[in-house]
Amino acid sequence: MNLFRRAKALLSTDEPSAATITVAQPPTIAQPQAPDAAPRHLLVPAEAAGDAESDALRHRAANALVGKHLKRPDPGPVDPAPVALAPEPSLTHSSAPEPSPEPAPEPEWCPVALAANRGKFFQSPTPVGKGFILEREEAKAVLNDWSIPYSDVVRPYLTSEDLAEDPRQQSGRWIIDFGQRELDEAGRYPRALEIVEQRVKPERDTNADESFRTRWWLFGRPRLPMRAALDPLKRYAVLGSLGRRMIVAWAHPWIVASNSTMIFAGDDDYSMGILLSGAYDTWARAGTLEGDLRNTPTAALATFPWPDPVDARQREAVSTACVTLYRRRSELCREREVGLTRLYSLGWPEANPDLAELHRRLDEAVADAYGWDPSIAADQARILERLLQLNREVAEGRRPYSPFPAAG
Repeated sequence: MNLFRRAKALLSTDEPSAATITVAQPPTIAQPQAPDAAPRHLLVPAEAAGDAESDALRHRAANALVGKHLKRPDPGPVDPAPVALAPEPSLTHSSAPEPSPEPAPEPEWCPVALAANRGKFFQSPTPVGKGFILEREEAKAVLNDWSIPYSDVVRPYLTSEDLAEDPRQQSGRWIIDFGQRELDEAGRYPRALEIVEQRVKPERDTNADESFRTRWWLFGRPRLPMRAALDPLKRYAVLGSLGRRMIVAWAHPWIVASNSTMIFAGDDDYSMGILLSGAYDTWARAGTLEGDLRNTPTAALATFPWPDPVDARQREAVSTACVTLYRRRSELCREREVGLTRLYSLGWPEANPDLAELHRRLDEAVADAYGWDPSIAADQARILERLLQLNREVAEGRRPYSPFPAAG
């Protein structure tokens, strides 16, 4: 039987069930005013389905996510062998009816970007020049010049490695970022501009891109729409862009996330809860059979169908579960002085049963927000099947979709 048909039959009946975070603190250096202390979160996927058919469904759906299709295995060459001819049937007896051909499998859906997701997810800025980056001591020396507000342009620089390895998910280095200041405005920060002129300009002078040469003191790809989207927020979410584990964390607006990360322009606990859930992890991981994550606008974030509509009770349940999980994860990282990678690698989940239970509660709250039965929260194959169906219904205009309420 076609796996998608069988899965649809299996999933035909659903019974919905019901099931403050501080922001990351930039590294402390003399003059700049540090934000509040920051928790961060790492997601592990929901428990995989245990039977062969669920595994097969997961692989078929994963291939659909990247536009591939599984083929029947090649039976290989067959050795010739003598064949005994059956006697001709008697004319007095009717021949047995030939079996009906197996129905053609339904076409697999390749997810597409959803218009309502546009403007919420961004690639982080790309400096185009290593000279913008400062080590801690050098940044401290510049920031300690109290005569000029250097913290306007010298900011913490957060990478995927910081998110994964630092117990507090704090940045280890700093970066000079003039935003969109013209050269005369950048000149108001002379020590920072001098560093960029000495280390970045020589490299930019030989770049084939004219804008990189003529505007050498600015990031090559500053991501202006992203900056505009983050401007009114009190915090934003940073996602590790590649890897074997999901990394999602809050960052203070002063922090510059490196181009190895992705940005979600939202500051509410409900949205963070969705990004921390097994539903999003399953979707992001399905881009490849090897299980790598692809947090890029085209591969996962832009195509991911968020729960919609969601009522106040469901939103509050996800928010509450998210806050509790995030806080406990941060406590464990600080207590054990380990980063998120080690926290979720050393004997997970047996070594942290309370954290595993908080993940389960969040996943069930998210399942309820989708209108799914709680049992689906631990079944990757069924999650992926339903998300594929949702993406298709929204893309084809068969389902209303406005998951992000307008600000204000």
